[in-house]
Amino acid sequence: MKGTKYISRLIRKIRLSAWADKLRYYLEYLKNYSDNNQFQKKHPGFIFPPPYFMYETYAVHYRDYHEDGLQTAKEILNELGLHINFSEPGKSLLDWGCGPARVVRHIPGLLPVQQHVFGCDYNAAYVNWCSKNITGIQFFRNELEPPTIFQPAALDGVYALSIITHLSAINHEKWIAELERILKPGGVLLLTTQGNQFKHKLLPEECEFFENGELVIRASETEGHRVFAAFQPEAYMKKLLAAFTLLKFIPGGTKESIHGMQDTWIVQKKLSATASAG
Repeated sequence: MKGTKYISRLIRKIRLSAWADKLRYYLEYLKNYSDNNQFQKKHPGFIFPPPYFMYETYAVHYRDYHEDGLQTAKEILNELGLHINFSEPGKSLLDWGCGPARVVRHIPGLLPVQQHVFGCDYNAAYVNWCSKNITGIQFFRNELEPPTIFQPAALDGVYALSIITHLSAINHEKWIAELERILKPGGVLLLTTQGNQFKHKLLPEECEFFENGELVIRASETEGHRVFAAFQPEAYMKKLLAAFTLLKFIPGGTKESIHGMQDTWIVQKKLSATASAG
């Protein structure tokens, strides 16, 4: 394991991370080719995104894309539903960093009544594919940096699965501020991060920063790329989310964990002083 860390650092240092990642894609594509064809035949009406889209955002495996996407959508709505009444019409929910719609495509069918569901991503190819193939959801493109198209206090809920895990330190701050801006007072944000369960991937000097509560960034490739990695200790996240009220923290790797080994943070935008007094 220790040797693997240093090999990984060497690959990043000589700027071969993207090439190594592309090789992993082809190996995964070939490994799952037969299973994917069989699953597609059993679900002829289900439109899958291009395989590389799936790899960039999750895995090149049709069954996992379909079944895990549905399960994750259910888990997100269960958590958000504790604070947002989705039985009332007129609610709004955004998948920030929706990718090729692995999760958000299931959301409208799981809601008890029709709501306003949105998906956004900085990758124009994802947004174009989603807009052409997924119904019942409004998709739009944002840039790598804020803002979004939304007016202040426009949304009841936002969720983001492993999105800030691929952003720079400054964009952690900018995007959390933007999400706070577009949420209604009392609106809820759910996001996942690379916390303690990812410490084993860190080199000693990185681990020291992490254990001191500092954000760790590996910027060997372009920001936003899947191999551009950010690791977020709990102490850092509590400071980053200080403008919100913490509703729930789910450590990665536990039974309740929404995104595998990643930590889950569920926070609520604070009510204004006027609203609180009322």
